[in-house]
Amino acid sequence: MRELRTCPVTGVMVLLNDGWPDSPAPLLPPPGACWYCAAPGPVIAEAGELRAVPHPVPALGIEGSMRNDSSGGGVRRDAVGAHELLFGGHEASDPGLLAFAAERIADLRRDSRLRGFRLLRVVAPGAHAVWQLVALPMDHVPGEAAAWRAAELARGTRVVARADGAVAIAAWAPRVPFEVWVLPNGEGDFPEDCGAVEVLAERIAATLAAELGGAEVNLVVEWGEPWRVVVRPATRSALPTAALDLPGHGVFPERAAVLLRGWLAPVPLAQPDTAGAG
Repeated sequence: MRELRTCPVTGVMVLLNDGWPDSPAPLLPPPGACWYCAAPGPVIAEAGELRAVPHPVPALGIEGSMRNDSSGGGVRRDAVGAHELLFGGHEASDPGLLAFAAERIADLRRDSRLRGFRLLRVVAPGAHAVWQLVALPMDHVPGEAAAWRAAELARGTRVVARADGAVAIAAWAPRVPFEVWVLPNGEGDFPEDCGAVEVLAERIAATLAAELGGAEVNLVVEWGEPWRVVVRPATRSALPTAALDLPGHGVFPERAAVLLRGWLAPVPLAQPDTAGAG
């Protein structure tokens, strides 16, 4: 049985699956080969070298009803959805993976049960570029980022880099050190301007992975006005607040922005407006 539960107090969503083992088996490539290059499982969709395949251990399944039980105060639903892996060739530098993900989302939206989508990519040196796509039976509330972006651009304090069609800004309240938001310059829903955003986000993720000693870096697509890619290094916090969903660390975003601008010197940088900095 699979079930999605939303806590009535915190609003946190939890996925339960009594068919999973206590410790999930790692997804390891066979010796001397790349798991994604071998492309196990059926191909759901493809465009050139880009492919979509089912996740071998899916978090959600397409079978199930749309029951919505709130009798206990919280919300319980069958974990109806989809879980896919999207990738191209191992050495491919084509930034079209995010656009390919948008095509998959458009196709999955034709199932009237699927309304919410999550995209996650883990960047690590030498690793195959892979997006995980999860489709959920409910949408999430989008965050309004347009006004925040305009204020940050006016101040310039936390602006890390600019490129044609995209801008990167150190998060105002980062959950982890060196968290960066990459947003399109213009308005519009995903996937408008996804090429420019993806190129800049990948560049920042690769730079962070190198500068932070080979750390893994997560790329998370968040919807809103406008949508954005959150670049979030996988760091271990020294503060014991994770269980309270209260992350904490000692890297102020303004200091992180200064370091990031130095690391990203080849990328055209924004010129801060020191008069409005703060």
